Amino acid sequence: MKTKSIYQYLLLSILIMFPTLTMAKNLTLLHSDNLKNYELLDVYLHGNLAFIPAGLGGLNIVSISNPAKPVVLSSYRAVNCDWGRVYAWVAAGDHAYGTGRECGVQIIDVSDLSNPVLVKEYTDTEENNVRYEHAEISGTTLYLARHQAGVEFVDISKPASPRKLRVIPSENAWATLVSDSLLFIADGAAGIKVVDLNYLPNPRIIASLKTSGAAKDLSLSGTSLFVAVGAAGVDMIDVSYPAKPILVDNYNTSGYASRVSSNELRVAVSDWDDVEILDFTSNKLELVGHKNTGGRVMALAMRDDIIYSAEWENLSVFQFQSSPAPDADFSAKKIEFPRIDHTASDTLGITLWNNGSSTLDISSFSSDNADFIISMGDNSIASGDSTQVQIIYQPWGPASSWVGTLTIESNDPDEPVVGIRLSGNQPYGPMVGDPAPQFELEALNRVGNLGTEDFLGEPVLIAFFTSW
Repeated sequence: MKTKSIYQYLLLSILIMFPTLTMAKNLTLLHSDNLKNYELLDVYLHGNLAFIPAGLGGLNIVSISNPAKPVVLSSYRAVNCDWGRVYAWVAAGDHAYGTGRECGVQIIDVSDLSNPVLVKEYTDTEENNVRYEHAEISGTTLYLARHQAGVEFVDISKPASPRKLRVIPSENAWATLVSDSLLFIADGAAGIKVVDLNYLPNPRIIASLKTSGAAKDLSLSGTSLFVAVGAAGVDMIDVSYPAKPILVDNYNTSGYASRVSSNELRVAVSDWDDVEILDFTSNKLELVGHKNTGGRVMALAMRDDIIYSAEWENLSVFQFQSSPAPDADFSAKKIEFPRIDHTASDTLGITLWNNGSSTLDISSFSSDNADFIISMGDNSIASGDSTQVQIIYQPWGPASSWVGTLTIESNDPDEPVVGIRLSGNQPYGPMVGDPAPQFELEALNRVGNLGTEDFLGEPVLIAFFTSW
């Protein structure tokens, strides 16, 4: 994320103490398309470029000179990394630095944007099993978050010959952010750490603060530090006195906040199912923008009022603005029914909001699969109001497919046609509603095994964790 000085906006903060938020707020869709690299994981902005890595296909370097028309300039695949995958990038001058967890750090020369060239593959040879997460550059120093292995400082004054300087301890460092002579660390369940960099041979941890959830990402505007804290949403922390950070507010987003990116007025949040925009000018986090994109919002970056959103399959570009037009927004763009008997039926619903400033008129709605029957509460939705869309699933109908699309057409100018993906009784594999299979698991906290018979008649939750 772009680093902002904590002293930079003192005058501006005086001018915006009493904002007026009287008009409805809208996220206007400027662009959405795949970049022909799949499973988009991150967005890093560098001048008129966006560095967008993917789980499959590696890095795309994208021109954003015209935000409404991103253009892929070139791609880079890390040859020695699985699927060419590097999870996150930062850049300075003619070089970019990609962190690939166990795959180490890729340093590439991007002076010729049409042909990025590998300069060096770097890893700490003194430490085993290092997982490099998000990084930050300040001057000629690269700050590498390494989860439980601390935060590593690397001299990159000569990019072809990076040199390890030191490591400071961490509990589970996910991201770093540098401002002036301060280093902020998103340290997982330990919260945040603040490091004094005034004397680099011996940087000192001068403060730590528990956050509302596990700290995953950081963004700084003036003296306000914003922290993505996963299932607990976003924390706003006052760092005007860095040695004594103060939690000002928390906003519990609707999903899982993985990334944050702020400007002088607002903070954008990648929240898994949606993009959320929070205003903080009243020293309180308030939701002023929302868009369920229909994709998996993995990461985002905001510059001025433009938001670049990496959504697994697509890159979407939004503009935050007061809109005189209607704006359709949905609580979900994918509906999955649990398995039901072929003679039964089930009903699920979604909410359709009008986040614009004028009336939203639905001109048509239809399903392309007769097993999914649609009903709409209101076809005309006033600004700020909502209606319910009901989907009835009857798998005993004439359709031969278990999937379908609900298509809704309206007078929303940037999304006049929206498709909602529908699915029901899939013909293969287990799904919600199926009888539990016989199983036996090793007991972790006592001798012996656990099997189906131990839980007859009881609800069972089997939890596992995975992440990108």
